Amino acid sequence: MSTRKQARRVIVLDTVIKLLASRGLEGVTHRAIDELAELPQGSSSYYFPKKAQLLVETSRHLAELLEKDCDELQVGFAETVAKEGVDSAVDYVAREVISYADNARDLFLARMELTLASARREELADVGEALTAAARRPIEFFLQLISEGHSSMPIETCAALIDGISLMYATGQGPKPTTTQIAAVFRSIL
Repeated sequence: MSTRKQARRVIVLDTVIKLLASRGLEGVTHRAIDELAELPQGSSSYYFPKKAQLLVETSRHLAELLEKDCDELQVGFAETVAKEGVDSAVDYVAREVISYADNARDLFLARMELTLASARREELADVGEALTAAARRPIEFFLQLISEGHSSMPIETCAALIDGISLMYATGQGPKPTTTQIAAVFRSIL
């Protein structure tokens, strides 16, 4: 695929993420994508003729974006531990989670929309699990490090609590999480 076609394909996928976050699954139409992305009509359907294919590819793209964020968080965590110790690293990750809730709200809401759709639509069956794994990877990585690899630690529970707190905030159903609140969840496994 040419560089131009690949760039346009990414524009389409990024636009689907924005639409999922702002309008939900039903708001994702080829016409809405083309309009929001300011592409000629029919552009998105050229790359993704079927909505199911479009949503599967969007979930893959979203997982890649989440993985990239995870890599950056891991580097920041490692640097903080080396310079300031584990306790400071806990606060660092808590601040990053809160920052993510603000700055990556579209990614979070798009992940939730696609995860819900995967529970209802057979053609999207594997999407939810893959997205949840990608999004939770940095939290699970971090929790495993601070728990020193103890498998008896409630890592899944802590990751789910962070997801729930973030969901409530992202949907306007709860207050903005605080560093103290998120750090307390992390410290609960120490």
